[in-house]
Amino acid sequence: MKRKDPASVKMPKRVTFKQGPAGTRYVYLTVRAYRNARGQPTSDEAAIGKLAPDGISLIPNQRYFELFDADGHIYQKPESVLAFGDTAVLSVLAKQLKLTDVLNDTAGHLTPAVLLTAAYMVVQGNVMCHMDTFCQENWVPDGIRLDSPRVSELFEVLDFDIRAAFLRRWIALRQEDEYIAYDVTSFSTYSGGIEDAEWGYNRDEEDLCQINLGMFLGEETQLPLCYETYQGSIPDKARLSGMMATSQALGIKKARFVFDCGFVTKANLSYVNTEHLSFVSALSISRIEARALINQAASSIRSSQNRVNATGLYAKSYTVELEGLKVYAHIFFSPHKAAVEEEIVYARVNRLQCDLEKLDRDTKKIARRYRTYFDVTLKNGGVNFKRDFSKIDAELAQAGYFILITNDSTLDASGTLAVYRGKDIIEKAFSGMKNYLDFKRMRTHSTVTTDGKLFIGFIALILRSAIRRALSTCEETKNMSVGTALRELHKLKRITFPDTSAVYSTVSKTQRDILTALGIDVETLFKIG
Repeated sequence: MKRKDPASVKMPKRVTFKQGPAGTRYVYLTVRAYRNARGQPTSDEAAIGKLAPDGISLIPNQRYFELFDADGHIYQKPESVLAFGDTAVLSVLAKQLKLTDVLNDTAGHLTPAVLLTAAYMVVQGNVMCHMDTFCQENWVPDGIRLDSPRVSELFEVLDFDIRAAFLRRWIALRQEDEYIAYDVTSFSTYSGGIEDAEWGYNRDEEDLCQINLGMFLGEETQLPLCYETYQGSIPDKARLSGMMATSQALGIKKARFVFDCGFVTKANLSYVNTEHLSFVSALSISRIEARALINQAASSIRSSQNRVNATGLYAKSYTVELEGLKVYAHIFFSPHKAAVEEEIVYARVNRLQCDLEKLDRDTKKIARRYRTYFDVTLKNGGVNFKRDFSKIDAELAQAGYFILITNDSTLDASGTLAVYRGKDIIEKAFSGMKNYLDFKRMRTHSTVTTDGKLFIGFIALILRSAIRRALSTCEETKNMSVGTALRELHKLKRITFPDTSAVYSTVSKTQRDILTALGIDVETLFKIG
């Protein structure tokens, strides 16, 4: 039976009117609203009839009945289904951390593109050729669209003044009384067009030039504070004072640093003393001063009064002079660590002895590693060896010990240990930057683009570090990795209809737990979409 169309129907929402001949007014329905290639708002419309003589109703045409059901409800097929949760959370976090404010003040109109690229790095890594697809498949703020060429242009315009201004403003937000961890990593590159790319000690054991990157992180906030790149050939220990000077110029005035034993040099200790900076560092067991301290503490350190509560460690403290500077040395002994290291020493001795027994008897040169534990001689064209028990005993005497030094008189052994253990945040940050943000290889070809890419990578690292810290401090998510959390959030979809309305997929319990850990409520998240 043929449908009988009504003479007039209730006027739908989202319509516009256009004047026709003889006073007729035609009615158009907005079926799609979007931004064009230049970012300007526009829409697609469909003619659905004309205005009835009563001035409020619609005389429908055939197109109306293709779009609406008998009750006047529009047939809506989703126009787009976009991954929403991960990019939306990163947008909210950028506001919570005041990254958006700092970028607005220092990078101006570039801010949306910088934050989108940083979000891409957190979710996808630093291979930028997939940016266009990312923007098509994910919700992005204000419908921004970037592709690989435009991202390269963005890297080029993020000049030194923008980067320095950002770091200065970002540092101004930090907690002044927190300890600051310092460490260095390197990024390999095939490019010969990057000024700082030079041959040096490659931590990833790659036969490539590298760029060194020194970074400070706040131990309390667990967020990156500032960074500096320098030539790949410069040793880590030689750059500490320069990095500290740079950080002071950027606004880190009251600072307490924690760094590794490799940075304990006469020049570096002299610098922190001259600048009245507090520090905590490990002291290499191989140093003469360290061996002397262990010998001094060995006879009494395992007394019950030296037990460091809840750590399984024993500690004794001394005031000593190191490289002309008065420091407090805290000697720690771990029975568990001693047992493990003793097994390692004997396993190494046994392995080297097996190697010596198999050596060609005509060998004229014996590797130094064999002489570490053996008395080795060449006689009558053969190799004679025997265990050097004094050398073995000397190494076993150091098993289980480690030493921390500081010039901060307010820290006892337990406090110094807590500060130093906090340093692993920077190692986790570097691991995240190289393995998850995919910065193990730079994939840039000039100094300008490299500088811009590292700057956005630094912002991405701030966002990732904030997520990691939030997850670790919440009971429901403490065992969840950042990658797992982002993948769960990625499942949350935003479904858009032709009439510009949008709905969201149901939020799962796991997604709610992640949002709770991040301090974001669902309603706030949906509002930004």
